[in-house]
Amino acid sequence: MKIIRICLALLVLLTAWGSFSRADEKTDAKAATKQSSFDRIKSLGGEWEVTRGPGGHGQHGATVQYKVTAAGSAVQETLFGGTDHEMITLFYVEDGKLALTHYCMLQNRPLMREEKTSNPAQIVLVCPKTENAKIETEDHMHQVTYTFIDADHVKADWVLYKGGKSDSTHSFELARKKK
Repeated sequence: MKIIRICLALLVLLTAWGSFSRADEKTDAKAATKQSSFDRIKSLGGEWEVTRGPGGHGQHGATVQYKVTAAGSAVQETLFGGTDHEMITLFYVEDGKLALTHYCMLQNRPLMREEKTSNPAQIVLVCPKTENAKIETEDHMHQVTYTFIDADHVKADWVLYKGGKSDSTHSFELARKKK
């Protein structure tokens, strides 16, 4: 009788331990999924050259710098560094989702949050209307889609809004600078 109780107790413990273990695996999988977009942005770390800019034209040696900073909790993108058109975009994770603040040459700073996409090669970030009410009346970058071609090539499509609606898309094809 005592052996049966011990066996039952062990069975209950093993079953409970297995349930906790699977719950941890699910939590880890969710965390990995939430981090994956940010990890992709972090993988851009380094200097990139604009190979094709808006209108299909090159940008005459324009560069984009991605810097992982703040103990790995943020990525700073510097577009057209050292020019009159320099812009900074700061990527970070907020509420488990990729987010960015774009410090634009239009002298505003739209906030964008990641939206789901069916294309695993893309990351799409859009201005949530509830958080950007003031900026909705201004000309501003409203959305960006990053398409990861391979480890050394990425495309960024920035959508400009004017008068509260989409006006134009500014596309940049980037190639990682070789050291």
